[in-house]
Amino acid sequence: MIRLARSQLLKDVVNGKESIESILLRLKVILSDLDNDAIINWVEGELKGYKEQIEVPPYRVLRGAPKGTYIINQVAQYTNANVPLRHILSEVLIDKMVTLDVTDSIGALQNILNSENRDHYQKLIPTEFCHTISTMELQITGMTIYYGANQLDAIVSNVKAKLVEVIMELEKQFENLDDLDIKDQVVDNREKKEEVVGNIQQIIFDNSINVGDRNKIGRSKLGHWFGGGR
Repeated sequence: MIRLARSQLLKDVVNGKESIESILLRLKVILSDLDNDAIINWVEGELKGYKEQIEVPPYRVLRGAPKGTYIINQVAQYTNANVPLRHILSEVLIDKMVTLDVTDSIGALQNILNSENRDHYQKLIPTEFCHTISTMELQITGMTIYYGANQLDAIVSNVKAKLVEVIMELEKQFENLDDLDIKDQVVDNREKKEEVVGNIQQIIFDNSINVGDRNKIGRSKLGHWFGGGR
């Protein structure tokens, strides 16, 4: 069996000389021949950022650390400290508050990681909401959810790893990827097309397109402040 040479597309991903955006744009041309909205939405999401109505992949769902200023028993005040939310909220509500769907494009995330603000990726909790959940024992005057730079690095690494796997899957099934045109090969074999689409979806979405509702909270105050459950 003759082993075909690796595509330049795969080599460019591995050696890191080409930007992720460039790889995604070239890959988009190839993947468009598969006529699958979920796959193209993933490419578009990584290139331009994810639109609100499109659920982000699991690797873009982060859990942060709540820090802020609060007073305990109207006596001791803490500033820029971890907020002990378990004393006043359920685990489900806490999970909803600290969870973040990262919708920024992959290029924007890389710019953040290369800037002085790499350690300040955060979600600000409205002051009025802090007052709403406060009690006599724990009064919260301000709170922010912080996400680590290592979590953003993990997103970028995930995208790179998925690009390698997707291109390797395409190499197994089609010839001459560097021509950026597999339409004739797709038209000639519908079963192969369906197989490739299924395999690529598994790679992109961690073996499951239906990620789940991540504890949707209907009609709760928390759901009101954060736009309802997603």
